Amino acid sequence: MEAEPSGVVLLTQIVSQPQPSATSAPSGPLRKLYQGEPLALGITQILTGIVQVVFGIILIKMHDLLYIVAMNTGTPIWTGMLYIISGSLSVEAAKNPKISLVKGMLAMNIVSAVSAGVSIIFFSLSLLFQYPNRCYYCEEVSSVHWAIVFGVSMILFAFTILEFCVSISNAAFGCKTVCRDSYSDTSVVIYHNMGLPVSLANEPPKTPPPSQNIQTL
Repeated sequence: MEAEPSGVVLLTQIVSQPQPSATSAPSGPLRKLYQGEPLALGITQILTGIVQVVFGIILIKMHDLLYIVAMNTGTPIWTGMLYIISGSLSVEAAKNPKISLVKGMLAMNIVSAVSAGVSIIFFSLSLLFQYPNRCYYCEEVSSVHWAIVFGVSMILFAFTILEFCVSISNAAFGCKTVCRDSYSDTSVVIYHNMGLPVSLANEPPKTPPPSQNIQTL
């Protein structure tokens, strides 16, 4: 409260801003990310990558006896590593949804989806064109080796299709979160009435007391 020489009293009202709640609901883009279940899909990607690497090592042991298109390019090894990296980023983005992590998750899932598509082609060729490796010390290939290679190739083929679907799903929800065109921001402006209270505004203005002239005799 301040008083001016003219007798007018100025009232200053301080309006405190409400503090945002720490347990507020996530924003629209983050809700879209969590709808995609990135934590569960990320764990699935990690397990798929581990399976790819382990069974890829088994196929490496058979590569001396059989010519396998997928193993000739090392497909299960490098795709499995990509799946593990993509899954780790998806899990980290689910726990700590920073924009940098979401972008990294989006980029790696796109790479994983492309590599999974290429792997599907390689494994299809491996299942269609399995034949003995032509070398001087490989004259015969037992039926057991054929059965093992065929079974492992089918398992890797199934997990590759699973990884392809999971990578596309994670990439889609990551794109909805990162891309600004997929959602609109609404700005809310709140105006606070800084005027006088109603009780004071309705009162008639008080006239200042008449000034007295003091004459010196």
